[in-house]
Amino acid sequence: MSLSFFAPSRTVLLISDEALLIYSVGGRGVRLIDTVPWNVENFEANVAAVISKECGGKPVLILNDMVEQHYRKERIPKVSVMDKGNVLARKLMVAFPNYPVRAALPLKEKTGKGGKALPGSVYIFAAVPDTEAFQKTMGAARRSLAPIAGFCLLPIESASMIKALAKKVMKGKDKAKWTVFIGQHQNGGLRQVVIKNGELALTRMTPIVDNDDDPAKWVADIAHEFKATMSYLGRFGFDQSDGLNVILIANPSVGEMLEEALGVPCNFFSMTSQDAAQALGISLGRQDTLYHADILHVAWAGGKAALTLPMKAKEIEKVSQPRQIAVLASFFLLLGVAFQGYQLFNYYEVVSGNQSAINDEMQKKANLGMQLAKEVKRKEDLGFDITLIQSALAVNDQLELKRIKVLELFHRIGVAMGTELRFDIIEVSKGVPAVIEKWANEQPKVPLFRMTMRMTFPSTTDPERGNKEVQDLQARLQIVLPDHVVKVTKKLEDYEYVDSIVVQTGDAEKDAKAADFTAEIRIEGPQT
Repeated sequence: MSLSFFAPSRTVLLISDEALLIYSVGGRGVRLIDTVPWNVENFEANVAAVISKECGGKPVLILNDMVEQHYRKERIPKVSVMDKGNVLARKLMVAFPNYPVRAALPLKEKTGKGGKALPGSVYIFAAVPDTEAFQKTMGAARRSLAPIAGFCLLPIESASMIKALAKKVMKGKDKAKWTVFIGQHQNGGLRQVVIKNGELALTRMTPIVDNDDDPAKWVADIAHEFKATMSYLGRFGFDQSDGLNVILIANPSVGEMLEEALGVPCNFFSMTSQDAAQALGISLGRQDTLYHADILHVAWAGGKAALTLPMKAKEIEKVSQPRQIAVLASFFLLLGVAFQGYQLFNYYEVVSGNQSAINDEMQKKANLGMQLAKEVKRKEDLGFDITLIQSALAVNDQLELKRIKVLELFHRIGVAMGTELRFDIIEVSKGVPAVIEKWANEQPKVPLFRMTMRMTFPSTTDPERGNKEVQDLQARLQIVLPDHVVKVTKKLEDYEYVDSIVVQTGDAEKDAKAADFTAEIRIEGPQT
């Protein structure tokens, strides 16, 4: 299966020096939608309409293929991870102060001249100028309202394609350090991309004739430009012993002519754009020409899940950030809707289950009611009055609730008293609501009974000790009668409460002292 089947569907805007080429990239291949010259009237409106209507508003990837691209190799000193970003930003600004669109790509290269390891990291600094073409392209993308997938440079993004293609044509045995990829683009320019050990080393863009008009002239121009490129490689440390691959995108007959004209020891491979795409596992679809290489670059960059070097600039962020925020907001909104749907589904299942359970219980109740009716009818036929029996049992239950279980009550009181204490008087009365409670809105809770118990201590008893014995007795009674209310209503020598004033002669002082040594405990039975 072709890898392009899984590639993202995008609109690719290829910026060339003559015009903006609009491509649609998807699983079925690459299709050139339109070519819009830079000097056309209403450029931004026309391009925005093509992106939104003919391309369906798909995410837009802007691929720069103009001649004016600037690259520098820089070594960054070894710094901490926290400071690395700031150092890179300052170095970029110093390297390209007049080019706002810039970025840095780390390389695997670690050695200097003579193969000696040097400290720090090596980067490729890339930048492009803020041209009218750039402003028009960003303006059109902004007006289209389509998401922005990124802005990148064709040579950097295609370095990985050339590396993969070299391994394919060499059948996995590519030991050459250098690979030169040569291809003519539809705007008439010849793009040469040179990689060393799989990383971008050099790129050149020069105008040449179309090979359909004069193949011999085309071959001569290619050979001339190739030799110029090889002269540049000498400055980059190229040596014949390193090995060299040359890959040309051309018609088969023209490719054979060029192989003889190169005059440089190399592994030469000539293929059409369709052959190269098949080797890379990508789909181009039906194309009118087989010798144009820009379609191959577009298909490769447009199918990438992540760009090798996304270029950064304020103009790009102004367009891409609001779209990204909108996409994230839509994504979270979709998640919220999905979560709400999931919760509603769960609630529906719970409600449905409860409703089913209620229906089952109602059915059981109806069945039991029918069985009860049949059983009552059968008992009545035998001479039993079921209603009378049920009423009698209900009356008995009510009487049982009102009955004071005296024997059990006094047994528990005796357990709490022990063998040393005794009560002089025990009064038991039925519990009745207070007068104010009778007029309350709610039914008052009335104790089943009220019991008052009085006990008298000898006059020689220490009041504090006597009161402590009374309190301890109250605590024990509360334990043995947990559903009752046990309170001490009178303690020894309690002068706060005086029922009446008695005036008499003789033994009045003696009677007063006897009254002072009387204690009283009240027990209220369970509330009904």
